[in-house]
Amino acid sequence: MRRRLSVLLLAIAIMALWGVAYQRLSAMSSAFFRVSGPGLRGLALYLHGDWAAAARAYRDGLQAWRRIEYADDPSGAFALTAGDLSGAERRARTTLRLLPAALGPRTTLGEIALDRKQYAVALRHFQEVLDRDPDNVDALLLSAIARARQSDAGGAIASLSRGLRLGSAGSRATLMFRVLELAGDLAPRQGSARSLCLLAHLHRYLRIFDEAHGEMAVAYATQAIAAGDRPADAYMALGIVHDKRGRYREALAAFERAVTVDPQHAEAYRWGALEAQRLQEPMRQYRMIRAAFEAAPDDPFYLDPLEDVLLRKFGDARTMLVLMQRAVAIDPGNASAHERLARAAQVLGEREQAAQHGKRAVDLRRQRKDT
Repeated sequence: MRRRLSVLLLAIAIMALWGVAYQRLSAMSSAFFRVSGPGLRGLALYLHGDWAAAARAYRDGLQAWRRIEYADDPSGAFALTAGDLSGAERRARTTLRLLPAALGPRTTLGEIALDRKQYAVALRHFQEVLDRDPDNVDALLLSAIARARQSDAGGAIASLSRGLRLGSAGSRATLMFRVLELAGDLAPRQGSARSLCLLAHLHRYLRIFDEAHGEMAVAYATQAIAAGDRPADAYMALGIVHDKRGRYREALAAFERAVTVDPQHAEAYRWGALEAQRLQEPMRQYRMIRAAFEAAPDDPFYLDPLEDVLLRKFGDARTMLVLMQRAVAIDPGNASAHERLARAAQVLGEREQAAQHGKRAVDLRRQRKDT
């Protein structure tokens, strides 16, 4: 009887452990599960919490790719992932000689510079991409890594936040593992971390692939606030994790704290407007999204949610017209502002003004495409 009870208890314990393991592993992206020696080693190191070593093991696993011919890889991205830096550079430079405006090869050259620890060179390549495509997610996120490696925490957080606001985690195969390695390298072993706030945002990114990083982001953000380490950005990281977990009231409170600390934090205002929308508080949504515009009137990113509230929700074409006139006065080359000014003018029956700004927007779009 005693033996049967022991066997039963052992079976229950195994089932409980399996349940815990399943719950943990099911929250992780398939990117962590790779059927190879390095992939399994990477998973073991990752679950142990050695993120830097895990990232390097995973990248070793990515390098077991087939031999890649140039025709299959004109940007050099596949060769880079396979660990062939010289081949990747040759492919990228060959393509750039034929197509100087191509963005993929330029991004590859930036990644090669990252691997060679030439961070200033990497940033120059990424900036060339961003000069042509200011919202290129890969270039923004890779720039964040380069800036972090240069101990520029503020610049890294700004680049990371701008990239992530576009709703993408990036497309480069190595990107997530670069962030994972960076988080591991920056994590405190003894004493204090170099930037608690930056760590909060790195784990905010990694949460996309594994929900467990949400707790780490919250912990680092809370520590950053207590330490006075970029508290507005720390509150924003905290609010985003709350949002992803459906805690919209707590998220809104965090974003409101962020803008109290930094009244010019446009992205925290935007997130606050999103939470107000989720909570069905239209007037607060209006105040927050208008404040986002006021904090960054030259940033086209905030114009779509502003138009959604003013023109579509409240039908206030006059205020939209006035705000867009201010935007084009600040930046006459803002095609997005000209487009929205034209739509507001059309609603108000001001057809000549609508036609003028509509044409200006088309011309600006065409000029940008041709450069």
